[in-house]
Amino acid sequence: MLDKVALCVADVLGIEPEQVWALGKHPLTVKARSLFCYWAVRQLGCSATELSRRFGVSQPSVSISVKRGEKLAREGRL
Repeated sequence: MLDKVALCVADVLGIEPEQVWALGKHPLTVKARSLFCYWAVRQLGCSATELSRRFGVSQPSVSISVKRGEKLAREGRL
């Protein structure tokens, strides 16, 4: 299921799906990860803890990404 979300994010942002899973602070990667986290947590009901394990980051980092992704989705009407 999460792979499908990654494909949707990649399609919306015009990037490769692998970039959604990439670590780092490149602006497009951060945007992709944030949108992914928002959709996965708020729309699919995944836990931030589950995503933190998948990304190899802390749970609070995922929560921050969810908030950032919500703002991106609202502003971009995604």
